[in-house]
This record gives sequence, C-alpha cells and structure tokens, in this order.
Amino acid sequence: MLAQKDAEIEDLKKNQTLTSLTPELLHRSNISNYFRYCTGFSYDQFNNLCSVFAVPNTYTAPQTFVPLTNKRVDQEINHMPLRHQILLVLMKLRQNLDLKDLAYRFQIPERSAGTLFNSWVDYMFDVLGELPVWPHRDTIISQMPDKYKINFGPTLAILDCTEVKIERPSSLLLQSQSFSNYKSTNTLKSLIACDPRGAIMFTSTLFTGSLSDKEIVKESKFLELLKTLMSHSYLNKGDGVMVDKGFLIEKDLEEIGLRVNIPPFAQSNKQMSAADVHKTKKIAAHRVHVERAIAKIKKFKIVLGRIPNIRLGNINQIWYVVSMLSNFQPHIL
Repeated sequence: MLAQKDAEIEDLKKNQTLTSLTPELLHRSNISNYFRYCTGFSYDQFNNLCSVFAVPNTYTAPQTFVPLTNKRVDQEINHMPLRHQILLVLMKLRQNLDLKDLAYRFQIPERSAGTLFNSWVDYMFDVLGELPVWPHRDTIISQMPDKYKINFGPTLAILDCTEVKIERPSSLLLQSQSFSNYKSTNTLKSLIACDPRGAIMFTSTLFTGSLSDKEIVKESKFLELLKTLMSHSYLNKGDGVMVDKGFLIEKDLEEIGLRVNIPPFAQSNKQMSAADVHKTKKIAAHRVHVERAIAKIKKFKIVLGRIPNIRLGNINQIWYVVSMLSNFQPHIL
C-alpha cells in the first residue's frame, strides 16, 4: 500500500502545473511593496498604465480586442491575457530579468517571452510617442517650486546629457565613435530636458559617446523643437534654459530669442568673484533636478548596466519608453 501511495504521489508531482504569474498574485505578495519593486509602479499605477495602453484595467474587465500586432504569434501568446503581457514587459524593463526567467514565471516558452517583449516595446514607443509631453509655459510656471520661481522664474527647461554603457563593438570605427573620454568606455549618449519639477519633457535618441553636448543638441533637432514651441506660444522670447558648462549653445539660443542660465566660467589666474560663486551655487542647486530625473530613468535596469550588442537594434525605443514611463511615477518635487 505504501509503495502504491508513493507511486501515486510521484504521478501527481509529474502532472501538477505551476501557476502562471499574474498582476493579482504579485499584488497579494506578503513582501512589502513587491509589486513596485518588480515593475516600478504600484498596483493602482499599473492599472492606470493599462488604460493608457488600451489594456483591461482590472482583472475582471473583458478583453475585447488586441491593440498590438506581434511579429510572431503562437498558441501561448494567444492565450496569455494582455494584463499578464504588460506585466512581463514592465518586469523586464525594471529588473532586466532574463527571458528564460520570465518564461518560467509566466509559464510560456522563452521564444514567446522574447516575441512579447519586442512587440510591446514597439507598441509602447508608438503610444507614448503620440502623447504631448512639453506643457505650455503657463502650466510650467504655475507648477514651479517657489524657490525656483524666485531665482529663475522664466527658465522653463533644464538640460543635461547622460550616457549608457555598451559592449565594445567589433568594428574599430564604431569603437572609436562610441568611446567616451568621460566614462573611459564605449557609451551611447542622450540629451534630456526636464521641467523645474523634474518631469521629462524631451529625450533625444542615443548618439555615440564621442559627441560633445553641443553637437548632440544640434543633431537631436532640439533647437528646431524650441523654434516650433515658440511659434505656437509654448515659449516666449526671453524665456530661459538652464544648462551646465559643457553646453556652449548660448549664441544658438540667443538667435531664436531665448536666454541661457549657465554657471560662470572662471578666468585664468583669477579667483572667481563672490557673486559668481553665489550664482554657481544657485544654478547647481536647481540643476540637480535633471540629474535626479535621469536617475529615475536609470532605475529601469535594462538601461543601467552595460547594454549588450544584441540589444542595440531597439535600444532607442527602449530608452524612449523608460524615459516616458518615469513620468507616470511621482514627480521629484
């Protein structure tokens, strides 16, 4: 009888199926804030994101249509609810889990996990790219922190460049173009503009790390964007942009009627004046917000570590998606 029961137990072990991970299972975890840890969002914020991407925002809401087209569809993808799919993608973006790990958690083939991720990144890129992210100047000014408004009232954007590390390319030319003297490794570089609260208003595509900040401003068509914003009264003549010393774009902005708030340059063999020191400190105290905004983006670990060459095919889409997703999180100020 014992042998028979042991055989039955072994048969049950072989036949049992693991439960696929769902948003609700993650939400009910006994670990505090585990949903936010895995995705970067609370459960309620996740449901709001589902609405943005035309996905059922509750587990009871009917799934009437599929808003995205997968490059390859298999049975597992067809039977996987969209809420589960977007959860998989957010976990990949936030924690950069291996596709094999995600395939096990969601009980789908590894190939299907890769297909879902790439298809969703393209779809998210399209949806987020259609959202207006640069507010009207009146909106920016009305929501400025009081101290910032006193010191730099009409300065509506804070600029900075950031770099992400990549594997060394096999091409010697690409090695040279992507080598960053600042990071002493191969990188890609992006221009970021945020408002005084730290919300992302502009993120450029990723350029090779050897380009200077000034060159990236021009190559990213940021100056053309500013001209368009001025033509639609989103910016007025005399409004300002705050930058670091590496952004030698004062003349370019003056030509379109904008001012630059930049830390004073020290003259050779001369001590910086007390007024210049005070101005430098004031600018640094507010420029830190763009650095904190960039840090929010890089909490999505898919862009934090060294990016493998195999990921470079859609890294621009990924970079834009995580940049915009950071705006759905609480503001810095």
